Amino acid sequence: MTPLSALLALLLLATPALADAALEQGKADFDKLCAPCHGVSGKGDGPQAPQLAKKPADLTLVTQKYGEFPAQKVFETIAGLDMPDGHGSREMPIWGDVFVTEQVGKSTRLADAMKASDEASRRIAGLVGYVQSIQAAP
Repeated sequence: MTPLSALLALLLLATPALADAALEQGKADFDKLCAPCHGVSGKGDGPQAPQLAKKPADLTLVTQKYGEFPAQKVFETIAGLDMPDGHGSREMPIWGDVFVTEQVGKSTRLADAMKASDEASRRIAGLVGYVQSIQAAP
């Protein structure tokens, strides 16, 4: 996943019709992939949260934590581009790799890999948009 494809995916959210579709896909992905740990409301209280070594973040407070919504940072976290210090463990799945693998399957063609990377960026951008939409009022 390249920075350019990530930027293009985030720009897609600026077009109203595409933003609505991306937000809908983002909510569906959130409900399926993120809610088990972060909870349906995004507050870090999902049914799997007690089994984790570290409590999942309350995603409704991201804007409050940073002063403004850090879309690029959230994108990088979901995509797995922000490895922990010292390459320690990361309990959160690297969704960028998961999405690419789902899309590309067993193909070894470069064109398929590039298309899969673009699709992964689009899905991650949808998740970013959804997380932004659940931010608590200041």
